[in-house]
Amino acid sequence: MPTFTDVFERKEIKYRLSARQHRAMLAALAGIMVPDEFGRTNVVSLYFDTPERALIDRSLEKPLYKEKLRLRSYGMPSESDRVFVEIKKKYDGIVYKRRVGMSYAAARAYLGGMPYGMACAQHPLPDPVMVAESLAPRSLQIAREIDRFILQHRPLRASMLVACKRTAYVSLDAPELGYEANGLRVTFDADIAYRDQFAPCPSAAPQPLLDEGEVIMEVKSSGPFPRWFAQALAACRAYPSSFSKYGEAYRACAAEERKSASAAAKARFDGERAAVGEASRVHTSASRRSTRPASAPAYATNSAHPVPRAAHSALEEAGECLSAGARDNRHRRFRAPNHAMKKGNRCA
Repeated sequence: MPTFTDVFERKEIKYRLSARQHRAMLAALAGIMVPDEFGRTNVVSLYFDTPERALIDRSLEKPLYKEKLRLRSYGMPSESDRVFVEIKKKYDGIVYKRRVGMSYAAARAYLGGMPYGMACAQHPLPDPVMVAESLAPRSLQIAREIDRFILQHRPLRASMLVACKRTAYVSLDAPELGYEANGLRVTFDADIAYRDQFAPCPSAAPQPLLDEGEVIMEVKSSGPFPRWFAQALAACRAYPSSFSKYGEAYRACAAEERKSASAAAKARFDGERAAVGEASRVHTSASRRSTRPASAPAYATNSAHPVPRAAHSALEEAGECLSAGARDNRHRRFRAPNHAMKKGNRCA
């Protein structure tokens, strides 16, 4: 019997909850759902993307079909701990996941270009049952799907690290009450943080993604929600929210990039303005000492007085640079998603 689920097909609906809403939902779950066998778990996901981050750009456009590749671990793994390489796809609101389990050392070798079977053989898991699962025909088939994904989107590189503390709730064993219907599973992700792997110093401390006290509740179900759960959502006024951890981290990085670019442009502008001021001061002082007639203008613009002309040109150039930055503050790695829609409510 497999020790983990390698294929998922279900609806996943997310809710961004305040601390008050979180408490209300936990109260509604009491006596009906309980934390699963793992309790509270540290979930760490490393997302892969192209150098231009085309995958997340495409995902944020909300197309009918989108896909991601990530390396996921539960806790900080050692070389021999089992981790999962996953393809996550979403089509018409349904989420599909395909994943293979292997040692952390094997996953790094595999994502670095080593064939899947060779990576598993050279860096095996310590449990023989897990080893057999990694090399089972089903896992080999999923690995071939991942290979095709990597080949289609290459070159891929580590793009964003996202970590959170997750508590998963499952229904009590009471099928006569209908609580097991539709395979309901509810997770709460708290303390979500991200680290940009494209940053000049990717080893920097992770940055928080939510406000203090906020959590992301994710409801996983293969069918409609039970009535009691829908009533609990309505009671605390919790509404679905389009929230992608990778997508929100990407947006946060883009905002920080724009902020840095704006600060740099302002610094350049201030420097140019200071230079203009100094040039004007020097020219004024020189003009006062000159023997030209008193009726001559203080800032003549003819060829006999080139300094003010150069100073004003520098000021205009600095102003143009700053305004250009305001008009187009995009960075090469952070291209704004195109939300233009064609007829039929489809992405352009």
